[in-house]
Amino acid sequence: MSSQRREAGQRMRGHARASAPEPLLRNEILRVLRSASTGYCSGAELAAQLQVSRTAVWKHIRALAEEGYGIDAVPSQGYRLKSLPDRIRMDDLRGRLATQVVGRTVRYLAEVPSTNTLAMELAQQGADEGTAVVAEQQTCGRGRLGRVWVSSRGNLHLSVILRPAIAVQKAPLVTLMGAVAVATALAESQGLPAGIKWPNDIMLEGKKCCGLLTEMSSEPDRVRHIVLGIGVNVNMDLQALSPEVRQRSTSLAAARGAPLDRTGLLTDLLEQLDRWYASFLRSEGTVIEAWRRLNVTLGRSVSVSSRDETIEGEARDVDGDGRLIIRMPDGRERAGASGEVTINKDRAAGWV
Repeated sequence: MSSQRREAGQRMRGHARASAPEPLLRNEILRVLRSASTGYCSGAELAAQLQVSRTAVWKHIRALAEEGYGIDAVPSQGYRLKSLPDRIRMDDLRGRLATQVVGRTVRYLAEVPSTNTLAMELAQQGADEGTAVVAEQQTCGRGRLGRVWVSSRGNLHLSVILRPAIAVQKAPLVTLMGAVAVATALAESQGLPAGIKWPNDIMLEGKKCCGLLTEMSSEPDRVRHIVLGIGVNVNMDLQALSPEVRQRSTSLAAARGAPLDRTGLLTDLLEQLDRWYASFLRSEGTVIEAWRRLNVTLGRSVSVSSRDETIEGEARDVDGDGRLIIRMPDGRERAGASGEVTINKDRAAGWV
């Protein structure tokens, strides 16, 4: 290729970069700053990699700072990304997410009454499997048994539409699958040793940091769709909770001692959900075994309360339908598909 043609090609690529949508260029700047081996990247290096002018780099750096990104600018060294804004960055999420089903479509809202309610509506309208609804805040969040779910800003509020070809009685296993995915994401990406309390609580240091709510539309012999709702206490101010709830609740930031990047956490969580959902469809037993390894319920003295009764005994296992097997004081075993579980030794139960 002649030098003239090569220079023309470079000019064309540079023009294409310069005319690209501004959010894409800012994402590229963030990507380069994250990967900078020395911590700093000069304006000249950024301009060369992105094939834009140094003036354009400076303009986008300033725009990122206005959006809440903490970027140091040091003469003779360049730029360094030191902090991220506490909000879900959808362009960043789409650039990082690599899933087959879960999260291939993401509906993001600043505020919504309930991500589960919206996801159920979308599912009934034929939304693709794996569609995720994410909101910065819920105004009418809810938990199991009709409880109110505190949905503060700084947390994750997420609902995913699933269409598994399973019998109706197997639906509780989807909750177990979701719990395994959340606990795995916290352990592998954040170094937080989370445990699972049957059926839907994620625990850190004996306190609840996350809850799951599964809702279903079905026919007598098959599931139409399931919405798996997940609420994670991430960077919330725990003082916003009532004293009673605060005694048995925590946040990931409190456990880590520092705020978390919620976009990165959401990316990890969607990828783990994608992984464990695929595993569940291949073999339900794989999910059950993983749940057993991560649980904090089995082998404990528990009370299980339903609308009709409260039973006490030792939590022995979960069966192939996700029901909790309890050994009664008289030696009999009972299987429960629902109810509120209290671990009697530490009374670590529930959510408001």
